[in-house]
Amino acid sequence: MQRPIRHLVPAWLLAGALALSPCAVLAQGSAPQIERPIAFDAAGHVTVVTPTLAARWKLSAPEWPLGVDWKDARLYATDGGAAVLVAQRVDGTVARYAYVAGDLAALRRVIDAAVLAQGSAGAGTRGSTGFELSEPAGNVFVRNQTVLGLFAYGPATAAILSDNGAAAGGGYLLAAGTSFFVAARMVRNRSVSRAQTILAFHGGTRGSLAGAAIAAIARADGGAGYGAPILAGALGGTIAGFHGAKGMSDGEAASSGFGADLSAATTIGLVGALGAFDEDTSYHGDGPPPRARPALGAAIAAGVAGYWVGPRYARRSAYNVTAGDIDMVFTSAALGALATNAVFSNSTARRTGFAVSTAGMLAGAAIADRLMVRRADRTSADGTLAQLGAVAGMLMGGGVAIMADVNRQPGVALVAAGGALGLVAADRILAPSPDAGPKRGVLPSESSSGLYGGSSASSRVSLSIIPAATSIALGMSGTRTARPTRQSLMARPTITNVPVMRIAF
Repeated sequence: MQRPIRHLVPAWLLAGALALSPCAVLAQGSAPQIERPIAFDAAGHVTVVTPTLAARWKLSAPEWPLGVDWKDARLYATDGGAAVLVAQRVDGTVARYAYVAGDLAALRRVIDAAVLAQGSAGAGTRGSTGFELSEPAGNVFVRNQTVLGLFAYGPATAAILSDNGAAAGGGYLLAAGTSFFVAARMVRNRSVSRAQTILAFHGGTRGSLAGAAIAAIARADGGAGYGAPILAGALGGTIAGFHGAKGMSDGEAASSGFGADLSAATTIGLVGALGAFDEDTSYHGDGPPPRARPALGAAIAAGVAGYWVGPRYARRSAYNVTAGDIDMVFTSAALGALATNAVFSNSTARRTGFAVSTAGMLAGAAIADRLMVRRADRTSADGTLAQLGAVAGMLMGGGVAIMADVNRQPGVALVAAGGALGLVAADRILAPSPDAGPKRGVLPSESSSGLYGGSSASSRVSLSIIPAATSIALGMSGTRTARPTRQSLMARPTITNVPVMRIAF
């Protein structure tokens, strides 16, 4: 008869093996967990979800477990047909939620329905639109608010306290410095999208200009009379832009600001063509003449209306309109207004100058829309560099005009031509991607789906060296989320401050 195996193995060896067995399990558990990024929707387009996008799509439990303390979320496929939702939180930690196949299918049905409903709601005359995306802006929001503090909040505060020189200087420094810390605190405690950054900065700058116009209309007397409306306009415009951009894409936010600028400038041009800004020798008071005040008020009202109408340009176009595209249109409109001034001499009637400049501005915007926006998609960085190219071209044109010692009209023509050539040349150098179609301000993104019905547009694979978090997220079934509504949805997120390292190939 065979002896039991326990008699064949020494007791000390068996005890040692049992003691080392947890180490063997840990060693096996430390193997890399292979994760492949996949799209949220079946079409393979939505690879990142932000709080703005989740709020617009009304994502909620049980399909969507995230609350309000996160910046962006991405989806990764794991071995065995499961998936992990990885959310970057505002405090720098990472939350990971496990999805089984059935729960992932439910999430995709909700997102597909939201994308379809949004596309139908924003359909243009020649085609429906797609999803929207505005990623977190990060420190750009802080930078823009600091700039407003230096050039809007600070000077307005100093003007309010101008009766006392020391108080005025101190008020400027306090207001400028406070703008940085308030913005930094906001970014720390919430996710601020690029759309909110764009429209908040635009609203702050235009709000300060509107405040100055209101002070001029009211014939304000003294620094406080100008400082108060400028400060109120800057703060009010910033707050209105920040809240108004919720749910907007970057292209919609930029289009909203451009709509305000174009509406206000067109109104100024039209009332100027009607004689609102003609010289009035009978008026000798301070500020604009009486008939110019209603014109400034009309321009302010038109600008406010432009903020509401502007986003429809990005929403209803049958082609993609990005924030960089709006930079191109804005620059082209300014060059168009400048170019028309080369046709007229100094003796040209002021009304004619207003009318023709307005026509040139609108023509420049239309040309950029037709020849640039419809053909390619530009990022915000592309738009900024193209604008710098236009400025460089204008400087070169001005240099040629000075060297040739030409008169005013040929000089203006050279400057405008140099700006236009610089804009086109910079755009050619940047070589933006072809237009992605009616996606409402979203640049085409790489999708690496193919699993769960998504399209396989990329073969990128991610190697994640954080197996413990993934293993716990996939394996835990005893604890649930704070507000469970379906037992099989997902486990409690695992939060870790350990840096995430991924190798994509």
